[in-house]
Amino acid sequence: MRITPLASGSSGNSFLVQENGCALLVDAGLSGKQITERLEAVGVDPGSLRGIIVSHGHSDHVKGIGVLSRKFKLSVFMNRGTWKVIEGTVGKIHRLEFFETGRVFQLGGFHIHPFSVPHDCAAPVAFRISTGSAGVGIATDLGSITGLVATLLQGLQVVVLESNHDPVMLRDGPYPWELKQRVRSRLGHLSNMESAQLLQRIVSDELQSVILAHMSQTNNRVELALNCAKASLPDFVERKGIISCALQNEVGPTIEW
Repeated sequence: MRITPLASGSSGNSFLVQENGCALLVDAGLSGKQITERLEAVGVDPGSLRGIIVSHGHSDHVKGIGVLSRKFKLSVFMNRGTWKVIEGTVGKIHRLEFFETGRVFQLGGFHIHPFSVPHDCAAPVAFRISTGSAGVGIATDLGSITGLVATLLQGLQVVVLESNHDPVMLRDGPYPWELKQRVRSRLGHLSNMESAQLLQRIVSDELQSVILAHMSQTNNRVELALNCAKASLPDFVERKGIISCALQNEVGPTIEW
């Protein structure tokens, strides 16, 4: 399997997952043009995608799904709660498929398990995606740690996990008080420390790589997120486990396993 962050942050999120010639997108929160350019930059024809799976209805995760679906005749997969939020805002979808949160479905060679996460949008999910014994978990928007999240992110080789903000930077930063409260709430976004605490619960011998995601450009810095995660996983770092950051304006890093 391979995963490539095409973008991750408050302005747009999209991840490319590939396996044996089969490719899909997890979210498409940039414009259709931007995602097309980033796919082509990593050598992927957008028309070859098996589809787009959608985690929730916030704009930074769905902005490009309509354009991409229509232009390249792609199927888009989401739950009905998400569709109710975005229907009428993304334009026509070439082919709309509904999945049921908590029930595994198959797309190409992938087994995809959407599971519920706490976030301030209708019916938000994260994904556990596997093929054979290889698997990746992608959880980029969640305000608190639940037992379900910790359980379903275990036993994977790669985990993409939100590490949104540094609490001090958020507290002292320019956001209005109401937005600060939203980010900090149990339905908001994980701080670096909260992300690190979750990593401590899910780390295992199988885990090879962690990608920190949805980092705030205003309330976080790469070194703060990385240092917090590494400090929480000394044994993982000692055995050469990889911890990296997915960024808003850069493609990559690609992880292959």
